[in-house]
Amino acid sequence: MDINNIFDLVSIFAKASLVTIGVALLSILIAFIIGLICSIVLFYKVPFLKTIIYFYVEFFRNTPSLIQAYFIFYGLPKIFIQINNFGCSIIVLSLLGGAYMCEAIYSGTKAIPKSQKELALAIGLSKIDTIKHLILPQSISISIASINNNAIFLTKEVSAMKIILLPEIVYQAFSIISLRPDLTIPVSVMMIVSYLVILIPMSIVFSLVERKVRFAEFGH
Repeated sequence: MDINNIFDLVSIFAKASLVTIGVALLSILIAFIIGLICSIVLFYKVPFLKTIIYFYVEFFRNTPSLIQAYFIFYGLPKIFIQINNFGCSIIVLSLLGGAYMCEAIYSGTKAIPKSQKELALAIGLSKIDTIKHLILPQSISISIASINNNAIFLTKEVSAMKIILLPEIVYQAFSIISLRPDLTIPVSVMMIVSYLVILIPMSIVFSLVERKVRFAEFGH
């Protein structure tokens, strides 16, 4: 790794930041979809499926993502299932995030009065329409803060993917320091700055979204 000046470092961390952002955004999107589906299954207490989802949520919430990634990336090839580091990162973070998103959104569904569900059935709304027009909008509105926190958490969890050699921010930082210990301080600073550049705008955007959702719900 040829590093002659600060611009070389900036270039390396800029590319690493793009990898981090790409993996994070895709994982957040998939995790949100997983969370929606799982929360609806739990809300309607679908037999058999709800048991699988309970197991899934507990498994991914109580095992480190680093171990999950290590198993998929290094373990599955032993049974001839090969997944590259980018794909493995997406799978692990999406499943991890899906478990947390499920918990967040399901908590929102439990806050919806049962009378609303009964009213929807009384006026002839199908189950799909009830989910689309009643349950999901309210549950997402109620749990929007938790959803935002989970998205930021997932973005930071990309750093755990260094174990499978994903060229994200922390992996690049460790690689540089291992070759050039004299650059420990500037590399550490670049690592911190890179995350701040990613996470501060995300926090601002999520705060604005949360305010708009809250205003739409409560009018203030």
